[in-house]
Amino acid sequence: MPDEPSLRQRWLGTRLEALRREAGFSLQEASRTAQRSTASLSRIENGVVALPARDVRPLLDAYGVEDRDVRETLIAVAGEVEAERRGWWVEHSDTLSPSYLDLLRLEATASEVRTYETSVIPGLLQHEDYARRAVALTSSTELSEEALERFIAVRRQRQRILHREEEPTALHAVIHEAALHQTLDAPEVLAEQLVLLRELMSRPLITVQVLPLSVPHPALAGAFTLVETHRLTWVHVELQTSDVYLEAPQSVGPYIDCFKALSERALSPTESVKAINARLDALTPTGSTAE
Repeated sequence: MPDEPSLRQRWLGTRLEALRREAGFSLQEASRTAQRSTASLSRIENGVVALPARDVRPLLDAYGVEDRDVRETLIAVAGEVEAERRGWWVEHSDTLSPSYLDLLRLEATASEVRTYETSVIPGLLQHEDYARRAVALTSSTELSEEALERFIAVRRQRQRILHREEEPTALHAVIHEAALHQTLDAPEVLAEQLVLLRELMSRPLITVQVLPLSVPHPALAGAFTLVETHRLTWVHVELQTSDVYLEAPQSVGPYIDCFKALSERALSPTESVKAINARLDALTPTGSTAE
């Protein structure tokens, strides 16, 4: 498929257009003030082409933008857009959906990911066999073995953000207890997954909490993920056939509050390990895997 503008590239264009309008410039007036062609500015604002980070400051100067936080955010995002073109996901761009590519790009620069899952273990914590079962069950078409292995290779690369030596990403996951009972028609695979989950919970930057079935909570609408990048916080909501991304503070704020409430109502990490051990004992009654 042809390259499509990334989420951040489109966001940057939209913000630059808003700042131009706030400055009272038409596209033609801005073109003269910023000494760029009208066509160039239009393509930048529409997210068709990326504006190099070095060119953001002169454009903001032309629009009279003095707010330091706004300036630093736009310059930082422009730099991230440039880096996206060199990411490992480029070699998979012809087989992955644009919305999934956007998630990979955001996660790669994330300082922290906070995720709430209702039915499955979060992708960043999935065992390879569990991931195979999950994608095979949820795919709208039957996947070939080759396609499944490509998916697993991408999942493996995606998970490296948690384990890289320099600036690993912190992960805080709240998992509804229902996910511990979803066997994906393979109890032994779920058991492997829970053993891995318990091991990952011992890592300093990985926090996992189980939300008991009996606990009322404000996330009845479903799963969501908060991705904290250098200057922005994004909400990712995965739907059956598409993805939704939010970044406006008035949209992100309720999700931040919701995740805080979930983490307060969920079991502590220590109690969550006990819940996982109990589920493992039920899955492997002849040989307990509890610590």
